[in-house]
Amino acid sequence: MPKYQHKFNQTDQKISNALLSLITAKPFAKVSTDQICKTADINRSTFYRHFADKYLVLEKIEADLLSKFFSISNKRIEKSFSIDELAENLENYIDGLLDIILENRSKLAIILSKNGDPSFHNQLAEMLSTKIKNTWKKISRNGSENFNNLNTDLAIDFIVASDMAIIIYAVEHPAIPHQMIKNTFSQLLIDGPMNTVYKSLMKK
Repeated sequence: MPKYQHKFNQTDQKISNALLSLITAKPFAKVSTDQICKTADINRSTFYRHFADKYLVLEKIEADLLSKFFSISNKRIEKSFSIDELAENLENYIDGLLDIILENRSKLAIILSKNGDPSFHNQLAEMLSTKIKNTWKKISRNGSENFNNLNTDLAIDFIVASDMAIIIYAVEHPAIPHQMIKNTFSQLLIDGPMNTVYKSLMKK
């Protein structure tokens, strides 16, 4: 990476960290560009070379987080040919989910807090919903999103809510071992909604 680009990226990170630091103490709406500049120890002209406004700083932070969650592979789940395989592969997926939470817990805690961005929860849920729909379509024997006698939207919403519960619980309870979280949620999901949907999808 060229030296200039490396320095540019470092300044980007300083600005992002400054915003996160500020919204630990006050709502995002009350944070000013001047406060971000002061916290990041940069001048306004430097800030505007990187971002047009504070909203784009927040957008970049959130886009980076969403990209990490979206990058978790569903390929093993898509190749599940039995509920036992699905259970094993789901645990691998949750492992990936928890690894990202562990690496980004402080950012997630701030963004999901009352001072953060209320829309981020919905953005993350929508991203998970898209991944799940694509995954179930590939698992289905007839190659569709048809869940036979199940209400598709309700089934997806139920599973997305479970995934969101994992994320929020892990963020808010850093002392709870990830293995315990993984075992609890994978068992709940497999014995309940995942098993129900999987059986419905695999019907001829």
